[in-house]
Amino acid sequence: MKKVMILTIIFLSFLSIPAQDMLSGKVYGIDGNGNKSILPGANIIYIGTAVGTASNSDGLFSIPKNTDSNLLAFSFVGYESDTIDVSGRSYIEVTLKSSAGQVKDVEITAERSTTVLDYRAVEHTHVITKRELQKAACCDLSESFETNPSVDVSVTDAITGVKQIEMLGLSGAYTQKTLEAIPYLRGLNSNIGLTFLPGTWIESINVSKGIGSVVNGFESITGQVDVAMVKPFDPLAKNTMINIYGNNDQRFEGNFNFRKEFGSKLSAITLLHASSRQSESDINKDNFMDLPRFNTFNVLQKWKYFGDSDFESQMGIQYFRDKKNGGTIDGINNSVQNVFRFQSENENLRVYGKAGYIFPNSSYKSIGFQWAFNKFDNKSLYGNRDYTGSHSNVFLNLIYQSSLFNEHHKFRTGISFLFDEFDETFNGADYNRIERIPGAYFEYTYSPEESFSTVAGFRVDEHNFYGTMFTPRLHLRYSPDPDWVFRGVAGKGYRTPNIFTEYSSVFVSSRQTAIRSDHSYGYGLGQDEAWNFGFNITHYFLYQWREATLSLDFYRTQFVNALIADIDSDPGTVIFSDVKNGINSNSFQAELNIEPFERIDTRIAYRYLNVRQKINGVWKSKPLNSEHRMLFNIGYTTENYIETEGWAFDLTLQWFGSKRIPSVFNSEGKLLNDPESPDFLIANTQITKRFSFGFDLYIGIENLFDVRQNDPIIDPFNPDSEYFDASLVWGPVSGRMAYAGIRLEM
Repeated sequence: MKKVMILTIIFLSFLSIPAQDMLSGKVYGIDGNGNKSILPGANIIYIGTAVGTASNSDGLFSIPKNTDSNLLAFSFVGYESDTIDVSGRSYIEVTLKSSAGQVKDVEITAERSTTVLDYRAVEHTHVITKRELQKAACCDLSESFETNPSVDVSVTDAITGVKQIEMLGLSGAYTQKTLEAIPYLRGLNSNIGLTFLPGTWIESINVSKGIGSVVNGFESITGQVDVAMVKPFDPLAKNTMINIYGNNDQRFEGNFNFRKEFGSKLSAITLLHASSRQSESDINKDNFMDLPRFNTFNVLQKWKYFGDSDFESQMGIQYFRDKKNGGTIDGINNSVQNVFRFQSENENLRVYGKAGYIFPNSSYKSIGFQWAFNKFDNKSLYGNRDYTGSHSNVFLNLIYQSSLFNEHHKFRTGISFLFDEFDETFNGADYNRIERIPGAYFEYTYSPEESFSTVAGFRVDEHNFYGTMFTPRLHLRYSPDPDWVFRGVAGKGYRTPNIFTEYSSVFVSSRQTAIRSDHSYGYGLGQDEAWNFGFNITHYFLYQWREATLSLDFYRTQFVNALIADIDSDPGTVIFSDVKNGINSNSFQAELNIEPFERIDTRIAYRYLNVRQKINGVWKSKPLNSEHRMLFNIGYTTENYIETEGWAFDLTLQWFGSKRIPSVFNSEGKLLNDPESPDFLIANTQITKRFSFGFDLYIGIENLFDVRQNDPIIDPFNPDSEYFDASLVWGPVSGRMAYAGIRLEM
């Protein structure tokens, strides 16, 4: 608690520092006949910067004032672009004229797409907007990617109910997860922490494939998921939001967001969440609960201060507590023989903040400071195996930004410090380690013109045990034509594995644990070290005067050193070991976003994932990985849905090809499971009715066709046997789920 008090004092000291103001306005368009109308989804960006936004359904926008540039550019497909000098202004109205050569009447039929392929970003970035999140239940972050083809979500096993994400066919542990550009889910809560960020707290999600920026650290390997939270100050949003949700599995949730302004300079938002499930459903009658019972309480308080000059500061404090109980139904409340009990208790306290200063006489110079403190505790029971883990983390990052010669040459440089203290006990054995990692980085951006930009950077970090980590990264963007963008990326990443939390699914089995260590630090294993290379081609075009995109990308991830959890060599043992050049992944994706008819949005995507790992010197396909996958999403909204009231309909289909399953044989040599899963199709649908007074009613069905892995547990009635295994899950285990909810904003 002393650290929390110190960090709180640091924040309070920033409250005396003024910050930048906001600029708001409205965007109109005039067609060939002189008719004036609002322009929803107009692109707005400061010239020479990456700071931008888009107008909402009413043509309104709000953007922080930026002393790096006083020129604000406005653009919209079918209209002439315009640039406005906004010096000294707090509100503007802009009218764009219809482009020459276009038809006389251009009808604006919808707002910006719910998922945006960021045109100007150097990295290949998908922006998942709040409207996209509302297409599904999105109860938490792990469930926010159901309509996104770049991120996979799956349950890890048939008992714990833990969900994990994957990018480029690899575990989400290799994906850096940040909260407003500050590292968030890492260490012991890198997997289970996904369920502790409610969807109602999220404003948007930026999903970037491939290696990320060196400014954000060395841990990004396959990509980055950056979550933008709802803001304390937002002139376009309502001050109060209430969301209540329930489903037929007796999962119930309540969410409450409350925004408050204290004068013109200080604002705050309070975010509350509580959820519970107490049912003991057992659809396939194997005497195991399909999903565990749980109780969760979660609260986040954020503040932001605006002043009259060029400083700003913000801070957040989050606390959550969660308890789960699962396993055999007879063993939940007693200790009878031949049962398997699963229990888990999680508690987390996080305090984080930012502060920034823009030099008034040198607007191209700025300095920023990010910090975070996190304390996470976990206590779990997997049958007769006991686990406790505690993780304390401190993150500090000082960033300086300026230019070289002129505005075409910019750089960011800084120093960082990462401190992690891990105390873990598994089956009576202690695994403790402390990581102290000071680092420095430099990133250079060259943008001679709008059609070309490159970002080259490197960082050097010094680990107290593993030594020097050198991390080079390069991003390229080239747009020879406004309708085409080519991107390339190459770089390196590192991370220290946490085997008991990242591979906890193997503990819901009879497998013994073997760690092939070669030193005494931590688990006695090395770091993950990998290169990532990729390119993307995106074509932006109009179909019936409506925006559409076609995107193709390929990424290869090649590990120099990898931790592998081997469940193939011995069906009774999971073997953790370091393997040189032990994993490689090739990922190809094609995605089309198009509005074929007015107010009907469609997304079609195909992915090929070739992921292999080296087991005893032999390359094998990654278990439980589907090489071929397809996604189809279609949504329809009635004419007045965005502005006032109406209906929204959404349907998502996901097809998964077959997956390899590690074989399990009994003592007589009989195969106890199928070596390969069938392909399967998952359908999710939702209907939303919006009323004019800020009230939404939504109902939906997930897994509409009731696709299930009928026997997800091997030998479920003998959990003490040597063949018991609940970790070989390839598909849904809980069947069709219907839900309903209400959302009120006022």
